[in-house]
Amino acid sequence: MYVDLTREQAWDVVRHIEARAPYRLCLLAELMRDTDGPVDQMDASLESLVPMWEWFTTIAVAGYPGVPSDVPSTYEPLIVAHAAPGTADLQRRAALLSEGLMHYVELVVRRIDPESRWDLWLQKGRIRMAQHQEPVIRLANGTPIHATYLVTDMARVAVNDKGGTARDPRALRDELASHLPSSWRRRHQDPQPSVLVPYLSYAGRTPPAIVTSSPLAVLFDAPTPAPAEPFDDVGVELLLAVGPAAGLDDPRHFAPLPVDTVAAVLTALDVTHEDGRPVKARELLEDGTQLFAPDGTAMVETIATDGALRALSVEPAGGGTAATWSRIEDGLRRLAESLGGHLASDSEGWPEP
Repeated sequence: MYVDLTREQAWDVVRHIEARAPYRLCLLAELMRDTDGPVDQMDASLESLVPMWEWFTTIAVAGYPGVPSDVPSTYEPLIVAHAAPGTADLQRRAALLSEGLMHYVELVVRRIDPESRWDLWLQKGRIRMAQHQEPVIRLANGTPIHATYLVTDMARVAVNDKGGTARDPRALRDELASHLPSSWRRRHQDPQPSVLVPYLSYAGRTPPAIVTSSPLAVLFDAPTPAPAEPFDDVGVELLLAVGPAAGLDDPRHFAPLPVDTVAAVLTALDVTHEDGRPVKARELLEDGTQLFAPDGTAMVETIATDGALRALSVEPAGGGTAATWSRIEDGLRRLAESLGGHLASDSEGWPEP
């Protein structure tokens, strides 16, 4: 689904999600209060997800009673287009409450990592799946938290009761924790006042148009939408590293790259974060940090192990021009040569151990 959006439309979804947060959290708080749920325990701690999930699964299994079906969720255009007869209202209620829970997960993540933010998940390679351009919560270390998929998939499994552990009160807490760095999971969190109660003040407010109009409607407005991102045959996948071919299987065989030097070269080549922020040297120490040429020519991704930057993966991002690709490739090749390394595909030009 997200793959069918243009990049600007995908960012519209992100802006919509950020704007809807207080209204979805208000609805979540109201329902929890009205069903004698644990609203006072919702302090955005990791452990608060245990009573939250126990309450949520009870509501979900019962068919989401009390959740309005006349408040459009982000997925309203899809529900209208694809809901089976007689299921639309149930799907609306499920989507709406799941969005509230997703934003509570966001509050939990932000308490652990105040620098986390909404971002887009961009898939590597030329084959794009439906999750390409999916909104994610990006941790300060670059790790994406697929909050949308995490919540909706777990809710679906819990309702269907397929014999798994989805109804275990600790299921959501443990699932989210599994995506966090282990040191973050162990951080002690003192009890705090409920973060949900203040959102009750949004009751009765009229949401702005950015909240009430789903940005996904663009997928159904035109009968034959054009492909979002035409893929050109610009460039080939390359790897920048210093060391023997053994590093292709185990990056620890590659020598550490000087992050200050690499960051300076990437900045000079206008390779930045997706939102245009220049890369910082310390961010290159995080495995999987993704950086992009401004016109979509190339994506550069870090390969890091044991606290060191070992290599850069460089690949076409589906747009741009041959001239831009050549500029980036030439700049990175000069960097590789200055470090005594290589810029080549996995299958050619790599010294054997």
